[in-house]
Amino acid sequence: MKSCLFRGELAHHRVRPARHEFRYSAAYFWLDLDELEALERRLRLFGVNRRRLFSFYEADHLDGRGGIRGKIEGRLAARGIDLRGGAIFLLTQCRLLGYVFNPVSFYYAYDVAGALRAVVAEVNNTFGERHLYVLADAERVNSEDRETAVFTAAKRLHVSPFLSTDADYEFRFAPVGERLSVFIRERERGAPMLDAHLWGKRRPLDDRALAALALRDPLSTLKVTAAIHWQALRLWRKRVPFRAHPGRATSASASQEVRS
Repeated sequence: MKSCLFRGELAHHRVRPARHEFRYSAAYFWLDLDELEALERRLRLFGVNRRRLFSFYEADHLDGRGGIRGKIEGRLAARGIDLRGGAIFLLTQCRLLGYVFNPVSFYYAYDVAGALRAVVAEVNNTFGERHLYVLADAERVNSEDRETAVFTAAKRLHVSPFLSTDADYEFRFAPVGERLSVFIRERERGAPMLDAHLWGKRRPLDDRALAALALRDPLSTLKVTAAIHWQALRLWRKRVPFRAHPGRATSASASQEVRS
């Protein structure tokens, strides 16, 4: 099995108009989309489209109608990328006791030779909207003896009332092995606004690891939603300007982006 868990931390660092930092422990599933059925057969604590201690539901992703691999391949084909049967891995959190909210999940798309061809970033906001960023044509940067894939994209979805949509992202994905590293920098009008860094160490995906994860942090998925609101309160107390949701036009555009 190539699927596994990554346990580590998620850190945010905002530089203006007020400095703001936080750091949380995090655990993410690294799921080979071709192994989902086999994982469910092998594990008692993990289900696919059914309730177990941890569950992966296709309804939580893309348009909620299933067929995830085919839809990601279709997105990539529209950009001229043919994986020719290569692997697609999903980095995400799964439901724990029936609940999950993923601010962002990542689909890593590899060709048959094992080369990373693209990453699809699936971003959700607390307004029930979702947008997919198809990240292709990476710049390759050598860092710490590893070739990191760097992508850029214009921001298309209202994520936080304390951030503008007039912004762009820089994504950096280190090779996935025994360690995981994802770095995101958001710039507003060309100037850095905040950095987010997710990192972790590989752990086996088995029932023992899932039980330990649930015992160690039984509210881990609820913690994500609670942390979003707690950090929003902290930013409000620091008098960071509040930006209302730009309106239904953005919502319609985001929904169309997921369905297309």
